[in-house]
Amino acid sequence: MTERSNRLHFAGTILALVGWGVGVVTFLVLLSQNRFEIGGDLAAYLRAGDSLVAGEPVYVGEIGEFDVFSYAPPWAVLFAALSWVPDVLMQAGIMVLGLFCIRYTVGSWLWSGLVFLYPVSVMVLLAGNIEWIIAAAAVLAAHGQAGPLAFTALAKVSPIFGVRIDQWRQATLVLAVAFLVTLPWLHLWSEWIEHLMRQPAAIDIHIAPPWYWRLPFALALLLVRRPWARALAIVVGMPSMWLGTLVILSAVVRLWVDGRRGRVANG
Repeated sequence: MTERSNRLHFAGTILALVGWGVGVVTFLVLLSQNRFEIGGDLAAYLRAGDSLVAGEPVYVGEIGEFDVFSYAPPWAVLFAALSWVPDVLMQAGIMVLGLFCIRYTVGSWLWSGLVFLYPVSVMVLLAGNIEWIIAAAAVLAAHGQAGPLAFTALAKVSPIFGVRIDQWRQATLVLAVAFLVTLPWLHLWSEWIEHLMRQPAAIDIHIAPPWYWRLPFALALLLVRRPWARALAIVVGMPSMWLGTLVILSAVVRLWVDGRRGRVANG
């Protein structure tokens, strides 16, 4: 390594360690403020699973309200299957899964600290949202396995932009299996569509123009035909964008760096 590279590596290491410090402090502060309550997004998943088990309506309310569930029926069935797990274990489990997704997305535990320089990263973990799962799935899809990303598209829609044309067989298989598990509850599909149709064009949690303004830009990014561009299209095309959505940009950076390294290695 050159002297300049050594300095950059040292500076990056310091920033990563600072990020871990920021992450721990942010986690403790938010945890104390929430009084150890279940995260808002996780509460929606748990409520949907419990409602399905109890035979009650799954799709009620407006997106953005507490414990309102808006993912496709396979996700409701998944959380119904997990409804026997105590809430606190579900909270811990989804947070641990999120941490491992961060590690996979970034590439190492040390450099994972960089993402916590953006404190909202911790909020995503505590809320139980799946943005970190999407980020990791986008990187995984770029390395050949598109199944997990296709499944997350049943939650956030735009992850389907990260699936390459040559991976549609993988994606179709996952989506077909996801549909088959919902056969005993086929009515959920029409209820889900009706639920989405009832939602306002603009949702309170938006931090950007409505999705139909951003969608053309997301589709244009697919023409770039680069892994990082597909990952960026996921972010730009997200129907409900909030501050937590931006953590998926970590996958964009990772894939851009991978592409740059690949070009350097190939001369």
